[in-house]
Amino acid sequence: MKIIRKNPENVAPPVGSYSHLTILPKDMDILVLSGQVGIDCDGNIPVEVEEQLRNALHNISLILSSEGITTEEIVKINIWLTESIDRAQFTSIWNEFHKGNPPSTTFAYVSALAQPALKVEVEAWAARP
Repeated sequence: MKIIRKNPENVAPPVGSYSHLTILPKDMDILVLSGQVGIDCDGNIPVEVEEQLRNALHNISLILSSEGITTEEIVKINIWLTESIDRAQFTSIWNEFHKGNPPSTTFAYVSALAQPALKVEVEAWAARP
């Protein structure tokens, strides 16, 4: 059972590194992660939005690992930022995370998150055979 990612030819190609469509095979467990913020494992919140993004994605990797799966099994990611991020840095961090196999993704800017120091929140859905 393999997760399928597609970009159908009847719509414009993605404007970034993501897939338009993700298909889950029958009989997979769906894992829904709460939004992960930029706090590191020691409880520190970096000032830089890029480091918060890196931490949030790392937290997702750790949670998935605790369930015996990797980022390859992510089927949907929602990324919310409260401030602009350098596009080149974002692309580097994001590509390192998904390793060339990007899931269906939503990226948005919002006015605020749960605490003023938080600049990033990332929600993920994954599937486990």
